Amino acid sequence: MALWKFMDYCSPAGNNLIEEWYMDLPEEAQAEFDVTLKTLSIAEDWRGMSEFEHLGLNGLCTIRFKAEKVQYRPAGYFGPGGKCFSIYVGCRKKGKVYTPPNAFELAFKNKGRVERGEANLSERAV
Repeated sequence: MALWKFMDYCSPAGNNLIEEWYMDLPEEAQAEFDVTLKTLSIAEDWRGMSEFEHLGLNGLCTIRFKAEKVQYRPAGYFGPGGKCFSIYVGCRKKGKVYTPPNAFELAFKNKGRVERGEANLSERAV
């Protein structure tokens, strides 16, 4: 049984940008993302797990998975509420380069939009 739930960022226009990012991923990457979220959803504590990294940038964290030699790092924050993680931007990583290059800044801005009521979150089925 899942201990955690995941939320996707939806733009002010109502588009679920995380689902759109997900649908653009190759099939293998979609499967890896699904498995990674399921793994995290049943773990009490994510510290030390290879699927998760706390970046220390205003609480920003990434979910980590790899498919077809590509590293993916959807970024987000804990909350709202307990046992909830909200994904604000999907991105890829190669070396120290993220695509989009402003992914972390975008995640922070998207979080602010939700906090101000300009955008919403939608629960992701895991």
